[in-house]
Amino acid sequence: MSVICQGHINKLESGNRTEDTCGGTVRGGSGVVTSPGYPGNYGNQADCTWILLAEPGDTISVIFTDFQTEEKYDYLEVEGSEPPTIW
Repeated sequence: MSVICQGHINKLESGNRTEDTCGGTVRGGSGVVTSPGYPGNYGNQADCTWILLAEPGDTISVIFTDFQTEEKYDYLEVEGSEPPTIW
């Protein structure tokens, strides 16, 4: 499953902390992805891809607690489902 955030620079918090990262791979039981400067605005023209890995047979749940995009510019696409889902 991959998560693509258009226009959203991210920071990953999962076990080891990687500051101000735009994309990457998340392994393990849980993780949190946020923007640099959250809850402030993020930079323009970013194209980030996150890969979420799970063991065969496991389920990946994506839960949004606070999610905002700039209309007509930003989007979130989640692949790995049938059919792919776009918000």
